[in-house]
Amino acid sequence: MGKKILPAALALLGGAAGFALRKWQLATGFEPDTALAISGAPSATVLMVFSACMVLLFLFLCWREKDRLSWETAFAAGGQNTLAATALILSAMLLLVSGGLEIMEYTVNGASTYAGETAFAKAASRILPPLRIALCLGSLPCVFFWSRAILQKRGGSQSLSTLEPCVLYCVWLICAYQSRAADPVVQDYLYEVFAIVSSLLGLYFIAGFSFGNGKPRQAVFFCLSGIYFSLVTLADRHGTADLFRHLFAVLYLTTHVLLILNHPPVEEPPAEEKTEADEHA
Repeated sequence: MGKKILPAALALLGGAAGFALRKWQLATGFEPDTALAISGAPSATVLMVFSACMVLLFLFLCWREKDRLSWETAFAAGGQNTLAATALILSAMLLLVSGGLEIMEYTVNGASTYAGETAFAKAASRILPPLRIALCLGSLPCVFFWSRAILQKRGGSQSLSTLEPCVLYCVWLICAYQSRAADPVVQDYLYEVFAIVSSLLGLYFIAGFSFGNGKPRQAVFFCLSGIYFSLVTLADRHGTADLFRHLFAVLYLTTHVLLILNHPPVEEPPAEEKTEADEHA
């Protein structure tokens, strides 16, 4: 059991260390007057090297995982596991709070548009924030149905509820790109992008189990990366709604990593049966 908990624990501890390093970079790695990144700043180099080492560690920890697993096997540890179900519901509550905060902000400030935007970009600026809010609010029933399927070990096949967080993160990624595209200081938002992209891929591979394409190696790798980078970017200057979404990723992805890594042993078919299956394939 301890070895199966180790990857998630390392991602959380590594994320906490990365958070401290990111705070160091924000305090010493940017010019106070211009907010431009200082070339060759030790804090930026240390954080980059540490993050690369963490990603390589995650890759090593996931390398021995199975190529394929059914959703029933992958989430068998969630059967009658009220702790896992509670963690998933709490993660959905974080998205619900995020949506509520965005409603208040949108009511006060309205849609954000930028000078020089095309008509299409301006239309996207008006459409995407309400869509992001709706997806945050819709996460509660979707995650509830998914957690119930895991808890009761039924109803998880082809569950559309697993796709809702993926769509949310796709919309969030587009919004983040739209607001950051004109920013020349890449170091200012690099770890935010890493967090959103890696979490999105983790959510995508989690959904894959529900649609007969369960890949535990990729799922665990991207979930661990999403946990790490989400914790690192908590040090950045985010809006409160974004902070709650990153916390959602940490809790939701950690729960799924623990469930997948604690799946029951899968019996390998005898070598003769494998050979015959390959010949008939």
